[in-house]
Amino acid sequence: MCAHKSHNIWGRRPRPVKDVLIDMKNSCGLMLDLAYASLFLNDEDLAEEVLEIERDIDSLLYEIWASASLAVRDVEDAEALAGIMKLAISIDSISNAVADIVNVVRLKLGLPSQLKEALSKIEPQYRRITVVKGSPIVGRSLGELGLDVNMGVFVLAIRRGAKVMIGPKDDERIFDGDILIVRGPIDGLNDLNRIASGEVKDLREVFGDEF
Repeated sequence: MCAHKSHNIWGRRPRPVKDVLIDMKNSCGLMLDLAYASLFLNDEDLAEEVLEIERDIDSLLYEIWASASLAVRDVEDAEALAGIMKLAISIDSISNAVADIVNVVRLKLGLPSQLKEALSKIEPQYRRITVVKGSPIVGRSLGELGLDVNMGVFVLAIRRGAKVMIGPKDDERIFDGDILIVRGPIDGLNDLNRIASGEVKDLREVFGDEF
């Protein structure tokens, strides 16, 4: 499990409401991707990470309430913040609904075979891809590879031994043995699997000569 940051606001200066709202939006988007990944891959660890992010979003909502309370000086301020608070509450409601998705995995309810077949034809897809020794992406950073630009593939998480890195940054390097939890079009995922497995030795074969 990865470490999630605390949003205790009392030991520091309150952040601008807009910054907290951006954090909520980004966290909710990642949470949704991880929820679907956990569902498609039947991954209980990812399901637990989704619940951790839901708790983070609850903390962020509290931070917005506190920051907004400190920022309100008159009726005009209150009216200006009303829309922001409504949006923040809506994001929190979405996160609560997303958390319900992973209960299918946590409670081992399973998906009907007909639904699995239908979902397998919808893009984007979610997949686990294992990086083997000798793959041309070993030692390269995510930013250097630009998988999102070159292949339309987004790395949602990296499982490295017992550690799970959620939403890895561009400077995160890939090592052999890493398991990438990814989202993208089927062709892009197939190409990445060929690269990660060592079937493709030269990245230019997939990315082109400009890489």
